[in-house]
Amino acid sequence: MNREEALHKHISDMCAVEQHICDAVVRQRDDDRLKNNVEANQVVIEIERVLKNHLDALNDLAESYDQQVQSTAKEALGKVLGVAAGLYDRARGKHPLSRDMRDNYVALSLAAMAYTQFHTFGLAVGEDRIADLASEHLKEITPLLVEISKVLPDVTAGEITEDADFPTDGSIARQATANTQAAWAPSVTGGAGEGTVSPTSETEPSAATT
Repeated sequence: MNREEALHKHISDMCAVEQHICDAVVRQRDDDRLKNNVEANQVVIEIERVLKNHLDALNDLAESYDQQVQSTAKEALGKVLGVAAGLYDRARGKHPLSRDMRDNYVALSLAAMAYTQFHTFGLAVGEDRIADLASEHLKEITPLLVEISKVLPDVTAGEITEDADFPTDGSIARQATANTQAAWAPSVTGGAGEGTVSPTSETEPSAATT
C-alpha cells in the first residue's frame, strides 16, 4: 500500500464509521419514546450535531488531500465496523429506548477507538492535520459517552417501573447513576489525570518498587 492509498483508506474508514452512526441517530430522532424523554433526547440531538460537524470536517480533510470519499459498500462497512455494524439494523420500536442508548454508547466507543487509531496513523506518517483533527474529534466524543452513561440509568429505571407487573422502585435512578459513575473514578481506573501520558509517567513502576 503506497502513501496515497493509505491516506484514502484511513480517511474513508473514519468517514464510514461516523456516517453509519449518524444515520442511525437521525432515525432515532423520529422515535416518540425518545421525544418523550427530555434528557435522552437532548443527548441524541447533541450526538447528531457533533457527528454532522465531524463529517463535514472529514470531507474537507479528504478534499485537502485531493481524496474523494465515496459511499462505502455494505460489505466494506462491515469490515470497518466489525460486530458493531449490525447494531442499528434492528427494526425501530421493537425494543426499549434504553437499548438504543446503550447501542449509541457502543457505537460511539467504537468511533473513539477509531479516532485513536486515526490519530496514531497521522503521527506515524507525519501528517499533523490528520493527527490534530482526530484528537479534536475524540475530545468531542468522550463527553457524549459520559452523558449517555449518566442518562441510561434513568431511562432504564423508568422502563422497568412502567413495564413490570410487580413492585419496583424507579426512584433509584440517581443512586444507580452515582454508583456506576464511581466505577470510572481515577482511583478505580488508575488514571493519571488530564494531559498526555509521558513515557516516564508515574503510572510505570520505578526501579525502587520493582
